[in-house]
Amino acid sequence: MENYRRDIISQLPDDLLLRILSSLSLKEVMATSFLSQRWRSLWKLGSKLKIGDKDFDDFLLKWVSRSLAISNPQILKSLDLKLIPGNECDRNTNSFHRFSSLVETAVSCGLRELRIEFLYTSLELPSIFYACGTLETLILCRLHLVDVPPNGSLSSLKTLRLLSVKFSRDESVQKLLSICPVLEELVVRRSGYSNVEIFTINVPSLTSLSIDYIRVGSHQPTGVHGFVINAPSLRYLNIRDRHSNYLLFTNMPELVKANVEAVCDQSESLIGSLASVRYLSLCSKSSNIPYHAGTSFAFLEHLELCTCSSECCNLLSRIITDPLTLRVLKLKSVVLVVIFHDSHLFLLITVIGKK
Repeated sequence: MENYRRDIISQLPDDLLLRILSSLSLKEVMATSFLSQRWRSLWKLGSKLKIGDKDFDDFLLKWVSRSLAISNPQILKSLDLKLIPGNECDRNTNSFHRFSSLVETAVSCGLRELRIEFLYTSLELPSIFYACGTLETLILCRLHLVDVPPNGSLSSLKTLRLLSVKFSRDESVQKLLSICPVLEELVVRRSGYSNVEIFTINVPSLTSLSIDYIRVGSHQPTGVHGFVINAPSLRYLNIRDRHSNYLLFTNMPELVKANVEAVCDQSESLIGSLASVRYLSLCSKSSNIPYHAGTSFAFLEHLELCTCSSECCNLLSRIITDPLTLRVLKLKSVVLVVIFHDSHLFLLITVIGKK
């Protein structure tokens, strides 16, 4: 009876114990493994593992790798790793070896999602990672990704997020994308740390693309820099790019919704590539918004247009003369409300003041 009272918490249901463990740090979780035989393996049933900077201890990483290695396969759904430069892990090569071993073990456990934030530190993933057949989501944040092997295959990866990632060379971007044959969602956030000049996105299976090109600090690229996008299956496009001087789009016949904010004067292919959309939000501070003859928005139902460009009126007059399907038109400006009306169309042009 006395032993039962001492270990009364172990009599709780697994679901409740897992909720308790999820609120603890990794070091505290490790400490619970010494409470009883049941607690020793219970934490691994949670299927999600988050290791922060304070957990990057050589002994702790060794314990996690060893514990996962002796477990049943395919139990780890998510692994979240974060490292801050300047701590012991940066100075200890053996700790990086433990990190590599941890990733290898996670892959062998049927890893589904991996998030790594290294805070502007070089990262070389083990070669076995690039052959992971179970990984569905990969998030890389604020790190320098060492070159990708050419013979890899992330055969199940559907979501990829590259958030302020530095590559060894421009070709490394396409090399990474080329080993993701079923990739559907791509998020790219560029910053002053990013070093790729021409970011080439050539993914036939891609259905959703989000680009956010922000500039941090005083560093500004001097040469040609921007994006080349070839995604014939794309349905959703969201791009906010105030810094590129080169944008090249191929035909995107499946595109349904697009939010575009760009300033590039060389975006000759931009308007033509958006012809299939039903929802379009367009803002360009460029004085020249190219509109090729023959471009028709035959399916357009919802249009939001920013009037910050002097070419806005010309662009608007060309767009609204084409589709009979247009139902909503919003102009983002500081001018008066205008009512547009003819025998085919009745639209309220909404005024949205800029903050």
